[in-house]
Amino acid sequence: MSDVELKIVSFKPGMELKVTGVPKPSGARFSINVCDSRDNIALHFNPRFDYLGEHRVIVLDSRKDGGWQNPVIEKHFPFQQGKEFEVRPQTGRH
Repeated sequence: MSDVELKIVSFKPGMELKVTGVPKPSGARFSINVCDSRDNIALHFNPRFDYLGEHRVIVLDSRKDGGWQNPVIEKHFPFQQGKEFEVRPQTGRH
């Protein structure tokens, strides 16, 4: 699997992060990480098509000092392999 890594040097309050991509047709999962290092990840967003027995779920987690915290499993799964997606914050939802 090839990784695509985008580094934003300065991310300030009020800025919005929007990610667009296309999951590989044969890919089992992909992830979007907002972090300052591999040991400290503020947001780990990991859609899984079929990975380690998990089918069509999104795993949300964070990592502090190398240790994963409390994963949340989201079953609403809007992604399709080989189809373009966009991930961005939604406004007006509480």
